Amino acid sequence: MPKYCRAPNCSNTAGRLGADNRPVSFYKFPLKDGPRLQAWLRHMGHEDWEPSCHQHLCSEHFTPSCFQWRWGVRYLRPDAVPSIFSPSPPAKDLPESR
Repeated sequence: MPKYCRAPNCSNTAGRLGADNRPVSFYKFPLKDGPRLQAWLRHMGHEDWEPSCHQHLCSEHFTPSCFQWRWGVRYLRPDAVPSIFSPSPPAKDLPESR
């Protein structure tokens, strides 16, 4: 099953390049860390949503300080919280009823 990002307004999938011209990496939601999970969901604007163990956020939603590098591999720090999200597109005006 291909990985894709569950962030609102994000269409990143495995194999794409990120803003830093490196392949986008994917990170599971911290399901076993309640306070951190709530922080992730609050920053996403989805506080009432419950992610599954098969859902991910991509590296594009984390600042560079959220990562550590070992042997050329990008790892998410254990206290990292995503903070980069695109605003929702404006709702289209519905035509007025006559």
